[in-house]
Amino acid sequence: MKAKKCMAMLLAFCLAAGSLAGCQSSEKGTDSGQKEEKTEKDPEEIRHVSNLRIGTTYANNSFNMFGQDDAFGRMNYNSFVSLNFWHFDEKGELSGSGCLFQDWEISEEDTQLLLSYDLEGLEWHDGQPVTSEDILFTFDFYKAQNYPLFLHVSDVQVLEEGKLQVTFDEPMAFSFMNQTTLMYHLMPEHIWGKVENPAEYGGEDMSIGCGPYRLVSKDADAQISYYEAVEDFPLGELTVDKVELHSYDNQASLITALQNDEIDVMYGYSASLDTTLLPLIEQDEAIDLGESVNTATYQIVFGFNQYPTSDLPFRQAVRYALDYEVLNQSITGGYGSVATQGAVSPSCVGYLDGLEENKRDLEKAKEILDQAGYQDLDGDGFRELPDGSPMDVKIAPQSATDLYKRYAEIIQLNLAEAGIRVSVDEQTISNKDYTAELRKNGSYEIYLGMTTVGIASWTGIASYIADVVITSGQHFGTYADEEYLKAYTAMTQATSYEEYAEAFGEIQEMNASDVPAVALAIMKTFYPYRTDRITGWTNYPAWGVINVDTWYQAVEK
Repeated sequence: MKAKKCMAMLLAFCLAAGSLAGCQSSEKGTDSGQKEEKTEKDPEEIRHVSNLRIGTTYANNSFNMFGQDDAFGRMNYNSFVSLNFWHFDEKGELSGSGCLFQDWEISEEDTQLLLSYDLEGLEWHDGQPVTSEDILFTFDFYKAQNYPLFLHVSDVQVLEEGKLQVTFDEPMAFSFMNQTTLMYHLMPEHIWGKVENPAEYGGEDMSIGCGPYRLVSKDADAQISYYEAVEDFPLGELTVDKVELHSYDNQASLITALQNDEIDVMYGYSASLDTTLLPLIEQDEAIDLGESVNTATYQIVFGFNQYPTSDLPFRQAVRYALDYEVLNQSITGGYGSVATQGAVSPSCVGYLDGLEENKRDLEKAKEILDQAGYQDLDGDGFRELPDGSPMDVKIAPQSATDLYKRYAEIIQLNLAEAGIRVSVDEQTISNKDYTAELRKNGSYEIYLGMTTVGIASWTGIASYIADVVITSGQHFGTYADEEYLKAYTAMTQATSYEEYAEAFGEIQEMNASDVPAVALAIMKTFYPYRTDRITGWTNYPAWGVINVDTWYQAVEK
């Protein structure tokens, strides 16, 4: 099997030391191993963190290894209680350090993965050894849950102890690695092999993993869960002995706890600190803001199953009617920047330079609407549709938070100045199930959302635009243009950086010309942490200092 080195991750995290790092992909036919040997340390020189206190706004409610929505589930994106297949390092590149598969090769045809692993000394937290059968079970388990990526796995074989071959029904090995980095981890067959409904399982063994930390106890009333490091963990020397995970009702309470030295750090996958809270801690010498460039954006996505959002002139007019300086100030507190019409953050790999920056031109918006037949027939200040019927376009916010309400109000006021009547779909504020169904059915007109770090790292905003089912089984986009879907497929099935960048560039050009979505602002992320007791933090772009490296590098001063 010819192999290809997978040195560069086709992700939107290509940053180092706060600036873009050059991502380079190697030629086909070379090895792809990313194994990173841990540097041997003198035990006397390691100043272990006795207890790391993490604050989050995710609830400490469920401790189901299969779950992902609460604090426990999100922390497992970081090879915590779970053990991930692989992870993204601080440059956004695939790495096997501290994870299950530490080396890999990708076939020339991009249809096979040869994965290397070492299970010596690795145990489930109930004392049972981790076996190759657990690995085979895990692939079957996710396939049985109808996860789209795993449905393309046609065969999984243990060739010899420590060697796993995964075969796909189409060229997608490289894509599979990139898209399974966050949400998927090794599952114990002796527990989950007998579970019929994983999402609802509540057995006492539901929290058993084989990662570096085991769940010790939890306090539902105080919303705290407690963890301890696995003794003699075989994948590396752990420098953090215990972890406390504290949940707070809101970020303001979390920041108060950080200031009062009740916690050490904020964790919030895709939920960076609200920039309006930054002044509370900017002058605190014991706290680092944890600033980094985000690959995600806030955006509006147009529904192509509805009118007038399916009409190109209408979408163009909306883009020109928005006040991006005001939106940037509101969304990022002025810390971010205005996006281009390509609707992609410049920190994304494959970002296309030279596209026109979004800029408000209210007169141009009005001119486009006039020419397209959107006229104010009754003199009430709002335009009617070309057929004379009233216009009332609904905005569907992705979340019912005050932030989304504020952004929706700005958009509403901006568009009103061009004579476009929009209103917030109130059911999206009061009914989460309604919002999910609206998205699933593609029945929204304007969807106000944010690309999460996980999605943005592989496909940018495109996953929210294209009429496809994304990795998690969710459906966002309704844009079914043939050329767009072709480019999207080429991007997600890319076998090299060059292929990815070419397809992603085509997508950005189509974003600019056909306006399926508009990026409202380019964000920075802030995950603040204390620096007075603990050092050795590694701040991952768009993620913060809670990442796989934390468990092996954080030490006390």
